[in-house]
Amino acid sequence: MAQIFDIEPRVNGDVYLGDKRRKAVILAGKLAEKGTGGRVYFDGSDNFVVLEVGKRGSGKSYGMGSLLEGFATSEVSKITSKKDNRAVLLLDPLDIHWTAVLPLSADGPEVLQRQHKVLAAWPDLEVENINATVWVPAGFGWEVDHPAFREYYMPVSALDADDWALLLQTDLLLETRGRLIHEAFQKVTIMGWDDAGVAQQPRVDYSIQDLIDCISNDTEIQQFYHRETIRSVIQPLKAYGRMPLFSAREGTPMTELVRGGTLSVLSLGRLGEDLRTVLTTTVVRKLRKDRMVASQISRRLALQKLDDATREELNQELARHVPRTILAIDEAQILMPQKSTSPARRALDSFVLEGRNYGLSLWLATQRPKGAISDAAASQIDTFIVHRLSVNEDINAVCSLLQNAQPEKIRKGSSQLEIGDLIRSLDVGQAIISSATSDAPRLIVATIRPRMVAHGGEAF
Repeated sequence: MAQIFDIEPRVNGDVYLGDKRRKAVILAGKLAEKGTGGRVYFDGSDNFVVLEVGKRGSGKSYGMGSLLEGFATSEVSKITSKKDNRAVLLLDPLDIHWTAVLPLSADGPEVLQRQHKVLAAWPDLEVENINATVWVPAGFGWEVDHPAFREYYMPVSALDADDWALLLQTDLLLETRGRLIHEAFQKVTIMGWDDAGVAQQPRVDYSIQDLIDCISNDTEIQQFYHRETIRSVIQPLKAYGRMPLFSAREGTPMTELVRGGTLSVLSLGRLGEDLRTVLTTTVVRKLRKDRMVASQISRRLALQKLDDATREELNQELARHVPRTILAIDEAQILMPQKSTSPARRALDSFVLEGRNYGLSLWLATQRPKGAISDAAASQIDTFIVHRLSVNEDINAVCSLLQNAQPEKIRKGSSQLEIGDLIRSLDVGQAIISSATSDAPRLIVATIRPRMVAHGGEAF
């Protein structure tokens, strides 16, 4: 049984965190405090930014999955009350969230039974259907994979010159190979190029072969770049071109990857670091771009007086874009390098700073809160979920970001604790939750609700 803390001032009744409109309310857990407190709910009606932190084994990934699955339940649910069909896209660098396709069962394998017992111990809760889809990068599937896995194809035409520089391990400005790939990218996508007197028109929906053809045949490139430099760029491009992941110009449509009322898990653990970073950057950038268009259409439909034909046309176009979406990134320190100049970091910071305007929310989970996102982006976080930490630097970083008041007194048994001691004392599956909008007069301590589907974070 999880421990109970004695915290003042006391919190009585249920606690709601996040928004106040009650259009998308998720059961997050129950108070782990003395008093007459009840359950804890997260109101995700508005667009939001959540940062979830905790050391390895603290229950961070489990808690993240627990709350996110609340956005992917069926219509009748005891863990959620939602009036919109928000989509969830979870980027998973450790491949532990694919088990979302496995509902808990009392008569399944031992591990599944053990997890089911945790759920059964909670009053009024029972296994619910969770709409989940798991995607694996094309060409990286294994024969032992679950048969429900789907292949994800990289949208080649969404990659820019920075992405190719990372994949080719070069610098666009300082290295000749980098300048070559930048020039070829500009010619293929913007300027057009000359093939022995035949003008080749630029195309936004380019392929790897278009880059190779330009580098191999463009008159200026052949004149100004050494043969060995050209070969050193073409060879790795050909290698990428042979990979199934890069076999389609447009790749997997965003509307297939991201669907309303569904938890989509994109497993990235089988990719190398550079490829994983580029795929993450591309997905984040493409999602933001798609929602920019969708939100503009939604504003016109909501605010402009339109004739029936125009309204119908706009509604049809809106259906071709993704719905409001929660982008979730587990182990963000793996997918988003701390270097402020990296394409991945720039894409994430833009997402944090501008995403709310386009109906986008962000849910980050990381072991290291310091440096997980930039200082500018950190100012946009409205809810912190803090699991057990032990390193002073991490604890201090978290305490400096907490949104609402700290308790006047904290006791565990006969011992009085400071906030740092409280963070170190949390049980697995417990968390401090601090939100800019909260019914409670201070931050709270909660035990996170059990999951409805299997959790793959255990060691096997």
